[in-house]
Amino acid sequence: MDKKLFIVLFFSFIAATIIGTVSHEFGHYIVAKYFGYDTQIHYASTSWRYPDPNNPIVTGYPIAITLGGPIQTMFTGTIGIVILFLSRNSFFQADKLSFRQWFIIFISLFWLRQTANLCTWLGSYFVNGKLSSRGDEIHIANYYHLPNWTVVTTTAIIATLLLAIIIFKFIPLRQRGTFLSAGLTGGIAGYIFWLVLFGKYIMP
Repeated sequence: MDKKLFIVLFFSFIAATIIGTVSHEFGHYIVAKYFGYDTQIHYASTSWRYPDPNNPIVTGYPIAITLGGPIQTMFTGTIGIVILFLSRNSFFQADKLSFRQWFIIFISLFWLRQTANLCTWLGSYFVNGKLSSRGDEIHIANYYHLPNWTVVTTTAIIATLLLAIIIFKFIPLRQRGTFLSAGLTGGIAGYIFWLVLFGKYIMP
């Protein structure tokens, strides 16, 4: 365990959780603005409304706005994955990753939101005794008349496979345990810090 690296990665995961959440909402925001809505980003959601209720710009529920968040998240993560593979030789030769290399890793980890979504979705079942009907992926599946689990599960499987590739192919063995420990604890801490404790006060 590299204690110095653990501290850096721990706080990086907290920051990444906050940045990932807000940027995801920004994906919704951009699409809503495109359709002409008055919109506002909150700490864990995006609200939108017609500027003139008597003259709506579009009718019905704009599925494009719902798609905007997940697409932004997965697109950002995919950019990171592409950069990883384009610079894979420098990763394979590294005994310790540089700041630039860790930065690329964290961009690719935007995909982790999909795995986290599945975990929290299943977790809600064990806590409440039923599967939640909330969440972008659930709304997308319902819109296209698919079973609730299809989108959230499919994207989570892809994300988990990508995470495995990142861990076992791009992170040096000597730093792998530190990364996993910091990722687990930092991710949970970021979730609690932003989504439970302080996000609602900073971006109500």
